[in-house]
Amino acid sequence: MHLSIFKRTYRMLLCLFIICLAAHKQPADAQTSPPTASTQNEDVIRVNAELVQTDVMVFDKQGRFVDNIPREQFELKVDGKPVAISFLERVVAGSNREEALALAARGGAAPSKETNTGATERGRTIIFFLDDLHLSAESIERTRRMALDFIEREMSPADQVLIASASGQIGFLSQFTDNRAVLRAALARVHYKPNVVRDTEHIGMTEYTALRIDQNDRDAIDHYVTEMIKASNFQVLGGLGPPKGGPYGGRTASGQTAGVSREMAERNVKERAQTILKQASSVTSGTLYALESLMRSSQDLSGRKLVFFISDGFYLNDRNTAFSDKLKQITDAATRAGVVIYSIDARGLVSLTDASSNRSDPNGRLSRSNTGEVAASQDALNALAGDTGGRAHFNSGALTPAVNDALRETSNYYRLAWRPEPEAQKGGKFKRIEISISGRPELSVRLPRGYLDAVAKSSEDTAKSQPKPDAKSPAADALKPAERDLRAALTAGIPKRALPLIVSATFLDTPTNGPVLTASTQVATGVLDYGADNKRAADVDVIGAVLNADGKQSATFKTHLNVNPLNANAAAASDASGVIYNYRAPLAPGLYQVRVAARDERSGRTGSAMQWIEIPDLKTQKLSLSSLLVGVQLTNAGATQQKTAAGGAAEQPQVQFSVDHRFPRASRLGFWVFIYNASKGANSAPDLAAQVQVFRNSQAVVNTPFRPLAIDATVDPARIPYIGSFPLQTLSPGRYLLQITVNDRLNKTTATERAHFVVE
Repeated sequence: MHLSIFKRTYRMLLCLFIICLAAHKQPADAQTSPPTASTQNEDVIRVNAELVQTDVMVFDKQGRFVDNIPREQFELKVDGKPVAISFLERVVAGSNREEALALAARGGAAPSKETNTGATERGRTIIFFLDDLHLSAESIERTRRMALDFIEREMSPADQVLIASASGQIGFLSQFTDNRAVLRAALARVHYKPNVVRDTEHIGMTEYTALRIDQNDRDAIDHYVTEMIKASNFQVLGGLGPPKGGPYGGRTASGQTAGVSREMAERNVKERAQTILKQASSVTSGTLYALESLMRSSQDLSGRKLVFFISDGFYLNDRNTAFSDKLKQITDAATRAGVVIYSIDARGLVSLTDASSNRSDPNGRLSRSNTGEVAASQDALNALAGDTGGRAHFNSGALTPAVNDALRETSNYYRLAWRPEPEAQKGGKFKRIEISISGRPELSVRLPRGYLDAVAKSSEDTAKSQPKPDAKSPAADALKPAERDLRAALTAGIPKRALPLIVSATFLDTPTNGPVLTASTQVATGVLDYGADNKRAADVDVIGAVLNADGKQSATFKTHLNVNPLNANAAAASDASGVIYNYRAPLAPGLYQVRVAARDERSGRTGSAMQWIEIPDLKTQKLSLSSLLVGVQLTNAGATQQKTAAGGAAEQPQVQFSVDHRFPRASRLGFWVFIYNASKGANSAPDLAAQVQVFRNSQAVVNTPFRPLAIDATVDPARIPYIGSFPLQTLSPGRYLLQITVNDRLNKTTATERAHFVVE
């Protein structure tokens, strides 16, 4: 591997960067050849009836995944009736094969070849759902530490992670991303929300006690009735009480009751319990509806999803709430989206009875009634995990091991499919699924326990069913169909892929404008419509927005591209895979998301892409790096000449920067990064060292030692460039992560920047 630092001024480097970027941008009349007719994927077989698919995990007594179980040993029952299995394959979570299976399922197809590359190129899809409506302040802090530990230590570069909360307080940052800065910022927004369930009486009543009273538990009722009579009946003097004074509630000579009677007290206690349960049910409904909405929205994301449902628990009071039906809808949504829920009790080590709720209880009535209080609060966590094929983690002081266990358990599974009978798909009934392994009773099988015949309506579905604005209204006339398509793609939570699109967001700090964002958009030209004769220019509209951490627009752009097709010879000679548009904007430090959408005017195909970028605040004087730019190193022909440290001349290669970060294995990868806020020594010279690492599947395949950087005196000390290159021929095809770490040896600080790339 050859690494070098080019000794030139910042202005020369900036000019080189602009020239190379401009060279990489393809003109509209120099594009790839027209698209050819697509052929059907040979790995799938089209079927006429809908296939129902489910994921199945099989473990031995030691909790290890059991591999190589033949299809004949799987026994499937739906509502107790045996059903023939149409398809079975063992899948590696996060593999390309997993995504292929998911895409086949969406198209109504069943994969026919039982092949599995096993390569975790795509990464895992992981969701942390924080039930902040039922989390104490202490549990919030424990959960934040656990999630941060995963982000910093266990998250792989290819993972897509989302932080969500029941209350929605995370806001715009609740999105799937591989950007650790976004996930840290999302967790920082999670704060304790005091429980809205209030009981203002002097003798406090907990939600669980209210639930027991509603269930006509005599111990709980008698305790509060007795306490209420004690508080309401007291000794008075004079004529305020019964004759000769005395307590309220006593009987007069005529037999009338004075004060609060037992019947009145019991009625009051039950009404009080009902009020508490109504408040609690409203809060619990918020949690369940938020979870169902998350399940249904994640259907658009291919592959299996792992959800960590983190809560202090809540109670499933099914009287007048239909919570059991809501759990079935969540299970159905999870099954359709390929979601497995692992629930975690954030309270850690807890006893079966919450002693804090017992208060004064001389007769032990409340203590008896509260037996099993904590266990009851965990029923929902058990149900959500068990019904989706996951597992519940209770009574553990450490949350991180629970996350690691779940990741290990879900790393391998079987995907199983069957064809339901047509009449069985009507009526909206919940269908129970049972799977066992014939002749092997010692094995445990985990899977979603059922699904609904028809897709249940979620709150989002209900909103979509509301009357639409009048087509003749000004709001409807304001946007043309093409613009509506573009805006819909731009705001979509999951990128649209009908028109393949890539966006690369980078930043550099310039002497004149400070931090400048460059949003480079690459539109695939192979799927564009060049007319009936494949000789006409394609028209592509591109729109984009730069949004801050609150989702507010910081910048927008719009352009139109005319893309002419290349002839076959020109296309074969071209390394280009798309047309590129660059947009630049000066921005203040902060966290931003770049969203871009494009539409082929003739075919109507739309595509979208998004990327997060964090622009550091250089005024803090903290060691920082610009974005890491990568590209193909060009040949020495036409390269600039520059004096070496020895005084001679040497040709220095240029780097053609890339948007899609895909490189031929026979090429050399070049990289470029600027170093900001380096400390100065006694002679005003920085003392820096850099390390280059390349990772695949979180394993280092290239790992250089820290090497000192020789910095020329003519270089702007505020913006020190570091450039290097290395051959890709020693790397096998696949996805990699390039990591550059710079060490300021004067003040003992480091800064790191990363970039993904693919070797083809």
